[in-house]
Amino acid sequence: MVAHVFYPSVGGVEITSDILARGFMRHGAEVTVVTNTPEPTETRAFPYEVIRRPSPRHLFALMKSADVVFHNNPAISLWWPLALMRKPWMVTLRMWVSMPGQKLSSLQRLKYAAKYRIIGRADVIVANSKVLADHVEGDVEVIPNSYRDEFFSVLDNEVRDPLGIVYLGRLSQDKGVDLLIEAAADLVGDIDGVSLTIVGDGTEREHLEKLAEKRGLGNAVKFLGSQGPEESNRILNRNSIVVIPSRMPEPFGTVALEAAATGCVVVYANHGGLPDAAGEQAVGFTPLDPTSLNGHLRALLSNPEDVAARGRDALTHADKHKENVMVDRYYAAIERTLKESGRGRKQ
Repeated sequence: MVAHVFYPSVGGVEITSDILARGFMRHGAEVTVVTNTPEPTETRAFPYEVIRRPSPRHLFALMKSADVVFHNNPAISLWWPLALMRKPWMVTLRMWVSMPGQKLSSLQRLKYAAKYRIIGRADVIVANSKVLADHVEGDVEVIPNSYRDEFFSVLDNEVRDPLGIVYLGRLSQDKGVDLLIEAAADLVGDIDGVSLTIVGDGTEREHLEKLAEKRGLGNAVKFLGSQGPEESNRILNRNSIVVIPSRMPEPFGTVALEAAATGCVVVYANHGGLPDAAGEQAVGFTPLDPTSLNGHLRALLSNPEDVAARGRDALTHADKHKENVMVDRYYAAIERTLKESGRGRKQ
């Protein structure tokens, strides 16, 4: 398995690489993870071999000895041995190859065109959302992400606040948390007891704290910083609504599954892969529009029966995305890669 980023870095590629590696081992496979991420100062043991920043000779030998090469998101810098040998090759798209609507220079267009051509040579391509699948030509299977179901679930010992709203994620401009603060500011003045809990850290935290103060949120908003999965699960279980206000189209949005697994209603910016991740029971609002977000939040907060029903349906949605479901589908795709190697994908 090739993962361009891996532990100690934390993100979708890193987490799914570990989940899939462990899952493939349960299926009886021998797994080696190859990554560009250097050795961390604090080591961690894995039940499979992790090769970090291999030399060209070592990388070539690893690819030559593999039965299947699986890129858990394209890593072109680790692809080159496949140009020199024929190996069954499977690629998963977890991020945009090029951002939709992005203005590109002539050099960038050539670069991305070359990357698309390389990806197109894979025997099997998988994407984690429909919108990513449409991003490349030919036959692409959609296998949605899973969530870490050992951490995220309903806790019977937590009391849920029917007026509690949560944001969980990185605090950067592209995540649109300022839009949520603007939308929540009007709610706090109109609906007594509404609260906003912001879990995460990032470059925008200071700006967002000042914005919340300027908009008069006062004690109705809490910035808790980054939290581990266990505490994040407890926070979600104490609230009813999770908002994903991303400015840019997300390729998927695993936090929507984590929220659904706790029985929260997800309110999301309706673009990119978020509709796939959030499910039909979730509520989409017009991207970049705090007025649209405010209206949907207001409707939910004034109808606790609807929130409860959507929360129950969210649990059903999350059940379809547990780790074993994703692992089994990926392993079937790996087996198909072995069978279809050299035949070429349907165009």
